[in-house]
Amino acid sequence: MKQTLSLEEIYVPVEKQLEKVPEVIFDILATPNELTHEVIRHFFSRPGKFLRIALTFFGALIEKGEKSEIEEEKLLKLGAAFEIFHSATLIHDDIIDSAFVRRNIPTVHVKWNPQVAVLVGDYLHDRALEAIFSVGNPRITAAFLKTAATVCDGEIHELAEKNNFNLKEAEYLRIIEQKTASLIACAVESGGILAGLEPEKSEALRRFGRAFGMAFQIIDDCLDFTGEEHEFGKTLGADCEAGVLTLPLIRLIELVDEPAKSEVYKIFKSGFGSGRFETLKGLLMEYGTIDYAVSKAREWTEKARLELSVFPASPARTGLERLLDYVLERNR
Repeated sequence: MKQTLSLEEIYVPVEKQLEKVPEVIFDILATPNELTHEVIRHFFSRPGKFLRIALTFFGALIEKGEKSEIEEEKLLKLGAAFEIFHSATLIHDDIIDSAFVRRNIPTVHVKWNPQVAVLVGDYLHDRALEAIFSVGNPRITAAFLKTAATVCDGEIHELAEKNNFNLKEAEYLRIIEQKTASLIACAVESGGILAGLEPEKSEALRRFGRAFGMAFQIIDDCLDFTGEEHEFGKTLGADCEAGVLTLPLIRLIELVDEPAKSEVYKIFKSGFGSGRFETLKGLLMEYGTIDYAVSKAREWTEKARLELSVFPASPARTGLERLLDYVLERNR
């Protein structure tokens, strides 16, 4: 049985660049405003997976590796910009979902208030845009601006479908493509564009990123039920309690009889108290809908893997392939 590597092991080909990223992030976000500075330090005190940054770096190095003639300053800014933009969406998401914990620390709106969280999220969003513009590549700028709008549209789309028990799998996939996969696709493609890849190859990276992002979000939605909160790093069941239907639930509603369906509706309406979350998890396990969702995620990883066939063997390509294995086995 193949052993899944840790992110630290997978990131070895880009570890030198990743080590420099935190300083770049704080440089981009520097502000004389003490409150903004305090919130930023709090949020980034527990770094995330740096997944979008690593994907950007792998995309930049996949063809020529260390021989690639890329200005390191631009590459670091590009990766940092994606992480900062992603962080802005997380701060806003936590308000929308009424989440209490992110990366095992209080969310910004809980530690301060929703007003501060909204404004700091906006600040991060604007600083990310500024960093993208400073890279000075019109193709990357255009792709990022289009993606930023797509992500926001996806969040609105998800809000519009809250508590919609008739939501179909195809519509769910459209939502996660907008809100998650589009940004991941843009990150890895932008790395390739910065490295001067031919359009057909940077487009292959974009398709890889889209498929990777779909798999990543499906697994994330499974972990919302099956994860351990101290490992997952955020409030379990937050999406469900906020009325967001994800693939395991959509599949469950398709399969269960009317009495069980009524039980699911009741849980949604009355919340997770009195063991109702465990009841819902039991139904998901009984009907195999978590396994179903994982199988769909696996299909997306295989689609992603095919897109890498246009690239020669390299440490960066191996890193992307290993990330596909990681996404299926991760617990956080």
